[in-house]
Amino acid sequence: MALPDISTSLDGTVPEQWTPTAYGGCRVDEIALMGGAACTIAVGEHMRGCAEALHEIGGMPVVVLDRIDGLAATDELMRWLAEISGRPVPKRHLRRRSQLLDAMLDAHFHFGGRRIAIGAEPDHAFALASLFRDMGAEVTVAITTNASPILARVPAGDVLIGDLDDLEAAAVDVDLIVTHAHGRQMAARLNMPLLRVGFPIFDRLGPAHAMRVGYEGTRNFLFEIANIFLEQNHHATPESVNSQLARGHDRPSFSRH
Repeated sequence: MALPDISTSLDGTVPEQWTPTAYGGCRVDEIALMGGAACTIAVGEHMRGCAEALHEIGGMPVVVLDRIDGLAATDELMRWLAEISGRPVPKRHLRRRSQLLDAMLDAHFHFGGRRIAIGAEPDHAFALASLFRDMGAEVTVAITTNASPILARVPAGDVLIGDLDDLEAAAVDVDLIVTHAHGRQMAARLNMPLLRVGFPIFDRLGPAHAMRVGYEGTRNFLFEIANIFLEQNHHATPESVNSQLARGHDRPSFSRH
C-alpha cells in the first residue's frame, strides 16, 4: 500500500460540501497494517524518519530512494521491486526503459548548454536538478523552502533557502524557470518560459493527471521540456557545450540498447 494515498481525493468526485482538507485515501486501520509489510520503500529524504519509525515497529527492511524519475533512479526502483518480489522486471517495463533511452537521445540535443533556475521543495529540487544534469543542462540556482540533508547533493550552482522574490533575483540569464503556478508573473516580467511543477498549479488543466516518474513518466516529461526549448529555436553548439564543460560539468553520454 501507499501512504499517503490521495490519488482518489483530488479528482473524480464532487463532494456535496466544501472541505478544507483532503478526503478519502488510506484508512487508519489500513495504516496500522504497514507495520507488517515485507519491506518499506520511502521516496525522498523527508520520508526517511517515517520509514525508520516503521522499521522500529515492524523490523522490516527499509529502502530510501532519493527520486524515482530518470533512468538510473528508476532502474534502482525496479531492482528493489524485483528483489522484494522474487520476480524479474516485467517486459512491459523493459520496453518503457528502451523508450526512455530513445527519448533521452532525441531530447538531449535541446537540453545541452541550457541554463535553468528552479524553485521547489528540497526533495523535488534535487530530483529536478538531477534530471536536468543527466540531460546536459546546467541548473544555475535552486531556491528551496527549508533545510534538508539532501540540499548538499542538489547539482546546482547555488542552492538557497528563500522564496519567489529570491528566485526572480537569481534567475539571471537563464533559459527556463521551473516552479509552481505562482511563478507565472515572475516569468512574464523576465520574459522567460515557465515550466510548471509542484503545487499549486491552478492555471492549467490536467496537471493532477500528469505522470512524471518512472520510465514512461520521465519520457513524457523530457518531451514536454524539450518542446519548450524547441519553441526558443535553440541548438547546442560546440561553443555552448565547451562553455558548460569549463564550468565543471561532465559531458553527458548516451547509448542505445
